[in-house]
Amino acid sequence: MRAIKKRLKRSPKRTKPTVERHLPLWLLLLAYLSLCGGQMGGLHAEERPHHPALASPPPVAEQVSRWRVELLSKRRTQLSSEMEQRITRMTVREGRRFAKGDLLVAFDCALEQAQLQKARAFLEAAEAKAQVHDRLSRLQATSKLEEKVAQAEVAQARAEMAIIQVKIDHCQILAPFAGRVVTLNAQEHHYVKAGDPLLEILDEENLEVVFLLPSKQLLQLAVGDRFEVSIEETQRSYPAQVNAFGAMIDSVSQSIKVFGSIDGRFAELLPGMSGTARLLTREAPHPRSPP
Repeated sequence: MRAIKKRLKRSPKRTKPTVERHLPLWLLLLAYLSLCGGQMGGLHAEERPHHPALASPPPVAEQVSRWRVELLSKRRTQLSSEMEQRITRMTVREGRRFAKGDLLVAFDCALEQAQLQKARAFLEAAEAKAQVHDRLSRLQATSKLEEKVAQAEVAQARAEMAIIQVKIDHCQILAPFAGRVVTLNAQEHHYVKAGDPLLEILDEENLEVVFLLPSKQLLQLAVGDRFEVSIEETQRSYPAQVNAFGAMIDSVSQSIKVFGSIDGRFAELLPGMSGTARLLTREAPHPRSPP
């Protein structure tokens, strides 16, 4: 035992392992590397080139706009006289409705009717004369000149008859479409000349919404966009959509006309009513500045 104890006393002291002795240094080194790695990763992320194809497009913002609108008739016309004659009959009054093809105004065309009968008689005589010359020509008993003159007389009589028939067709004014009478500019027994206005009519069913849009907001709307129209006279709202834009921009007011239509038919709506259109306009995204 004594010998063993002596050997232990003589043997050198055991030292701690290298890892245990340098453990604090390893921890500091790892912390330093992690800190440097995070900073370098951040720098690399910032230095990455921005590819426009991979970037997501900016969201399109929508905003509500309100504009004053007016209801107008798509078909509104002024009917005028096409002949110089006396009015014998007017079947409508202001505000009255009529159907397509109804008689609106009739003129005194007794003279034209007599001229038509006279032209018909001349035509019959010319056709009979042409038939006689045709038979004589087959028998070689007449000249070619006389035969051609007879045929020309038939053509002339038919042309005269067609001219008079056109005048008779203008003796009556029929409704070109179904609608209502806006104003009357003549009465029965009035003598009018060609071109004199007689009455103004409109189609009350085919209405369109018209309003002015600032030209700077032209790109924020498109054909087919839906909106809502609030009419003051009826105190109701109606669905509508954009149908077309004006052909040009007014340089003075810097605005453009927008035409829309109301979805469906509503008996209470009349041309000339006004209200407010509520539209969702898309705000165009600003272009990115070059890097």
